[in-house]
Amino acid sequence: MRSSAYTLLVLLAVTLINGIPFATDNGDSDQQEMLHRSLPDCLSWYWSQPDPAKFLANTVKPSCSISPTFPPFLPGGWSVDPGCDASKQPNTCDLHKGAHGCYRNAISTTGPGAQACYDVNGQWISDPWKGAGTLDVETPLGDAIQQGLHVVVDVLPYYSCCKTSLLFQKSTCNLYYKRRPSGQCQN
Repeated sequence: MRSSAYTLLVLLAVTLINGIPFATDNGDSDQQEMLHRSLPDCLSWYWSQPDPAKFLANTVKPSCSISPTFPPFLPGGWSVDPGCDASKQPNTCDLHKGAHGCYRNAISTTGPGAQACYDVNGQWISDPWKGAGTLDVETPLGDAIQQGLHVVVDVLPYYSCCKTSLLFQKSTCNLYYKRRPSGQCQN
């Protein structure tokens, strides 16, 4: 277990270092370097990812609608996502613009999990461009090592595909959402 933890930390460090722009002679070096790094990183990540259906099959479907009071827990083991907590509006949901609150769920403290986001009326959001949640191939609901896995496997690809690519951002971000879809809700 320790060797895999060390391997994960080394992987995380290498990934972070590769994402840091290094100065060149031209004036807009940071943007150029990030642009050149993020597009190939995103495409490489996309082609290396398996079909998300196998992960979605191991997650709990969220409710299609919830109380607009946004309770701290939902049926089926869903709990408030601290990154998009409705009780902290308007200072929350930076990664899910349009959502009023999100919840997370995982069957286990390792492996896949799901994030469900809702609008101000408590209606589940399926469109990622309107604030939908995403599949987590590695849930952040476990220990520190599991949270690190989540960052490497789910969060850094989001930044690579959706936040640092200026040239084809909508296209590359759509690639991310194809591999980390919102899934489906149920009543």
